[in-house]
Amino acid sequence: MRLLSTQGEDALKKFQDVMLEYRLTNYAQETPRRFKCEVVAAARDSENRILLEGMQRVLHNIGADQKLSERELETVFAELGENGVITGDKMSTLIC
Repeated sequence: MRLLSTQGEDALKKFQDVMLEYRLTNYAQETPRRFKCEVVAAARDSENRILLEGMQRVLHNIGADQKLSERELETVFAELGENGVITGDKMSTLIC
């Protein structure tokens, strides 16, 4: 993983905390791998890419869009994505 700015590290940590909280509350009986697969599948577009809008939709659907600002999510995508896209494999490693 590439080096992140301080804002990027903070935003990524917050994103991971939001995902972990949701997983522990709603996927306690499931494996972390299944949770990751379902999040990635829900965020992907028709071309198998994860765009900012797809992850915003997931966060909204799980009721977490108030826990992570749009700016923080934009920072994650800007610093860890390639041209605003994060691959499914990379997103799986980012999710707790």
